[in-house]
Amino acid sequence: MSRFPYIASLVFAGTLGLSELAPALASIPAPAAEIAQNTDDDPLIREYWRKSYAGDAEAQRILGAILSYDYAEDGHIDDDEHFTITRLLECAALQGDQPAIDQLQNINANFNISETGECYYTGAGYTADQKQNAPDTSDTANSYDGDEDALRARAMNGDPAAQFALAEYLEGQFLFFDAFEEAEGWYNCAAKQGYAPAIAVLADGDAITTYPASEPCPFTNRTMDANGTITERFTSSRSIVIEPAPAAPAPVSAPATASEPLFADALAAYHGDGVPQDFTRAMELARKAADHNHAGAINLIGIMYLNGSGVAPDATEAAYHYRRAADLGDVSAMVNLADCYLHGIGVDVSIPRAREWYEKAASDGDAYAQYNLSAIYQSGAEGIEPDPVLARKWMKLAAENGDPDAPYYYGHFLEYGIGGPEDPAGAIAWYQKAVELDDTNGFAAMGRMHYYGEYTTEDLELAWYYLSIAAARDHVEAKTWIEVAAPSVTYEQRARAAAQVTRYLAEKGAQ
Repeated sequence: MSRFPYIASLVFAGTLGLSELAPALASIPAPAAEIAQNTDDDPLIREYWRKSYAGDAEAQRILGAILSYDYAEDGHIDDDEHFTITRLLECAALQGDQPAIDQLQNINANFNISETGECYYTGAGYTADQKQNAPDTSDTANSYDGDEDALRARAMNGDPAAQFALAEYLEGQFLFFDAFEEAEGWYNCAAKQGYAPAIAVLADGDAITTYPASEPCPFTNRTMDANGTITERFTSSRSIVIEPAPAAPAPVSAPATASEPLFADALAAYHGDGVPQDFTRAMELARKAADHNHAGAINLIGIMYLNGSGVAPDATEAAYHYRRAADLGDVSAMVNLADCYLHGIGVDVSIPRAREWYEKAASDGDAYAQYNLSAIYQSGAEGIEPDPVLARKWMKLAAENGDPDAPYYYGHFLEYGIGGPEDPAGAIAWYQKAVELDDTNGFAAMGRMHYYGEYTTEDLELAWYYLSIAAARDHVEAKTWIEVAAPSVTYEQRARAAAQVTRYLAEKGAQ
């Protein structure tokens, strides 16, 4: 998601006021709507803040709406207030909350759901978007050392002492209510790991709410034991031990020269290229390269999870790693993630999100993504209107860039004038290209064209040859055209064509 300073560019056209947030407030349950008229009821407002930090999309949207009413009482919403409202709506939108998505289109928020994003308050994005922080290897924090970013990194990495120190620091920012709410969350994160100072704070009166035992840490799914071993807990309640935290600080990332050999060795082990095929070894090497944010290695981890290569098959894990790699610019991962959204692999089916990721990969020249993007625009889907012009554009690029199925379909676009002018003669070249790629559809089309001879030479023997190959592969229309052409084709023409068909199919069968 685009990020920007919350200064002049965040000023609303006038004030946010009642009109612009009416859609959001229309979806607020009655009790919450009453809060909008009585924002002095702090306990309820605090509850919505707590739920927002815990990742509740509805609470984030409702709180944004409530605050807009509160802030607009003086007739003007300043930059800081705009920032808070917008970020809350973004957090809800990134989890797929449609009213929040709609509302963000009505205010000057510079928000695009198709772009990579994370919730400002929780660090979590939408489906398959939980951002995994690279392992932080700094010493365990016992107090705030002046570097808030480093402290946050340690807290996100599961260090309970760092979580407690961050909570203490945030609690001290008493001028900011949201800082106190975040502090409350971090105290609970540390207490859930058995960190005694945090447990004591929660036990000391009612000022800081103790979250239910079933409620996870709202900011991170990592924990760290007394030995520094980091464990990552996923929604399936599985636990995966990642690695012990090293005793000495080490860089979070490394130069490409350090990770590239690891990735190359991981690929070799995965494919058995020059070494024995060893999926366990491939995963080990890929994880090491992934620790340095090597996008190809992260994508490979996703592939191994999807296929169950050396690990138990886990589509959710696969989608998660595809998203990580896609965020880093790996085109193959973009395509893999789009496939996940298209078919509901590890994520809910979402054709719009599939389109978004296919489009990113297609813009980078990936022929497969261009082909699938064309198919989506040709048929349309949930919230996507059919667009034959775009369908034709992307199919042409897919054909030019080497997708094996695209030449026939682009020829079809040309022959019948789909998304542009008719060009049957131009279609012939693409049908012939499909034949060269051994595309059964191409054989059927060329057989039909040579039978009629309107835009190419009329050649019944060649037509019989093309149609026979397609029919042998159970192409339904080719079988129909064989019957139509049969009375016109002589025995000698059929015999010569049949010999060529037998030879061709034998050669392809031997390949």
